[in-house]
Amino acid sequence: MFRRKVKQETPVDQPGANGASPVDAALRDELGLYHLWYLELRLTEELARAARTESVFSLAAWQLRVLPGETPHPDLLEQAAKLITVSLRNYDIPSRIDAVRFVAILFDADLADASTVAFRIKGDLQLRAPSAGKWQAGVATFQRDGLDADALISATLRRLEEDARAA
Repeated sequence: MFRRKVKQETPVDQPGANGASPVDAALRDELGLYHLWYLELRLTEELARAARTESVFSLAAWQLRVLPGETPHPDLLEQAAKLITVSLRNYDIPSRIDAVRFVAILFDADLADASTVAFRIKGDLQLRAPSAGKWQAGVATFQRDGLDADALISATLRRLEEDARAA
């Protein structure tokens, strides 16, 4: 699964940002994205559901290509997080892997649908969250690219790298 050190989380009994419920606020990070542990939990649940019902879903990922050791400005990351969140359906699960990579579970989205969404968001990021680096996107779909979390995550990250090499 993904590995990222979790920063301070909002306690469940405190109200969240923008009037979010305390439970919802506890599930989200400082950028308004779901914590990585929650994405992993939902990914595990979705794998079981999709296998049981023979349905499909996809993982989409975006990354900002930067020089080694370079860290993007926090305002750029916040802008990217907001753009990704508003571009997805309210029941998809957007999260952040690390400083330059974002990922989302796209429920009931096959490869064609997920690719359309991922690359549309990539274009929006390039235009609305400009940086010295270019944005990349990658997609992996349940069954086509793997039947377990590790296989899907690996395929998604591999596709990010393929998009980076193609640019």
